Amino acid sequence: MRKFIWIACIALLFLGIFFLAGKKMKQRWIVEKTIKSEHWQQRNQIISEAKANKYKVIFLGNSLTEMWDVNYYFNDSTLLNAGITGDFSEGLTKRLDNITKLKPEKLFIEIGINDMIEKISLDEICDNYREVIKTIQTQSPQTKIFIQSNLPVIINRPSFLTDDKDVNNRVLQQNENLKKIAKEFNLTYIDIHSVFIKYPNLQDLFIPDGIHLTPTAYNLWKTILTPYLYTK
Repeated sequence: MRKFIWIACIALLFLGIFFLAGKKMKQRWIVEKTIKSEHWQQRNQIISEAKANKYKVIFLGNSLTEMWDVNYYFNDSTLLNAGITGDFSEGLTKRLDNITKLKPEKLFIEIGINDMIEKISLDEICDNYREVIKTIQTQSPQTKIFIQSNLPVIINRPSFLTDDKDVNNRVLQQNENLKKIAKEFNLTYIDIHSVFIKYPNLQDLFIPDGIHLTPTAYNLWKTILTPYLYTK
């Protein structure tokens, strides 16, 4: 009996190791696939062709940023949208030269929801954040960096791999991490999450996938950012 228990324990240990290894391999695969994708490469190329001294403010992020027509919403042609759909926090570390060479006055960062949906560790996301911040501060020291909180989701498709409760718990934990990172580097943290979550009808802020945003949400986001955008 004791021998059977030992065998079972060893089998469970190996299953756990294989599960963790497989999970990590999947995460690496999807991050690398995204960075090598045609869309990521094309968007990065477009951003790299932005003219120096044209943009005072850059919005850096994933699809939540890319899908936001900031020039229209703010009626301001000096804003550059540097969002790339599907991007991960690691992706930002790969394309900072195209951002820092523009020497913007202000930079608003929004990233992390794709990492959290794929269950990439919060520690890894934070490490990427720190690398992004240090690179910007080294290559464009005059740029004022703003860290935006991650937003809630209403995925509504419970599964073993992903559901909104799990992702939202990770979002809350990560937002606390972002507050600490902002304090660590003496940056401004902007809490968009709290405003969104208090909105009378949260459903109105999301398109059917429960992640991406409606014009109502973007108008709300605009209202939150405007004081940071247009004050010294």
